[in-house]
Amino acid sequence: MKVFVKFFPVLALVLLMQPVVAQVLDGAFMREHTVERKFIPYQNIREADAMYSKKILRIVELREKHNHPLYFPIVRMTYPAGPGAQPQRSRVNLLYLIYNIGILGETYDLTTGELIDTVRGPRYPVFKLNPTDITNWHRIPIDEDDPIREDLLAYFTTIREQDIDGNFIDQTIPAKLDDTRPMDQLWIWEEWVFDKQRSVMDVRIIAMSPDGWVGEQRIWPFWIYFPHYRPLFARYETFNSQNDAEHRTFDDIFFKRKFKSYIIAESNNYDNRLITDYLLGIDAIREGERIQDRLFKFEHDQWEY
Repeated sequence: MKVFVKFFPVLALVLLMQPVVAQVLDGAFMREHTVERKFIPYQNIREADAMYSKKILRIVELREKHNHPLYFPIVRMTYPAGPGAQPQRSRVNLLYLIYNIGILGETYDLTTGELIDTVRGPRYPVFKLNPTDITNWHRIPIDEDDPIREDLLAYFTTIREQDIDGNFIDQTIPAKLDDTRPMDQLWIWEEWVFDKQRSVMDVRIIAMSPDGWVGEQRIWPFWIYFPHYRPLFARYETFNSQNDAEHRTFDDIFFKRKFKSYIIAESNNYDNRLITDYLLGIDAIREGERIQDRLFKFEHDQWEY
């Protein structure tokens, strides 16, 4: 003990002479909450407590201003951080998050924001889309190591080439979508359930699928089971144009219903046919609004005033 007391001033002086690495903050405070976020689990619903349920198919128009947090940024935004800096997360849009990070398993260096080619993260389940049967979306699962995952956003494009005689001919070749702008719609299957145990009309998103057009060719590639992706959605934030201190995650947007959409089908006797199969134009819009209004009135009528 006497030796420690004797050399304590020298030890303190040595420690004070060590170089100090200053922490660099991109802002006024440490932003680390989103990195550690976990999704809020659903309440369990017993079949005996489900008084009423109805499956709904709706479309989210991502180009609509209210839905821009899901559509932008078009290109992944990288925020590199130096030594001792706060953890940064590069911002991505919904399609990039689902496909590149969820389906392909791409990983990024949190310090530099660069893609790590040698490391693959977990690959989330995905189901191949059958355009003729959108009700049974889960019938064709794609294996984790199936090469088809790499080509889910593939399409055919036409280029003009010159043959050996000097004539220009059109040739169709496969291409891979590297721009997310054409994928401007999101199809969502969900179920509305009135839980008499809690006396609430609850809604659960079941599955979703991106959709878009490149020229005259439609790219409608796959379905994902929404609960599988909630842990991933909860760790990536979106932009809030009103308040930088309240950036919601992708899971927040869907869990809190912070998006705009319209109904295009409900479960029915006719193999869940779309509204556009029997109504067009303004009549189809009014039919979707009628379905939504009926769900609202069912919950409202359970109460007495």
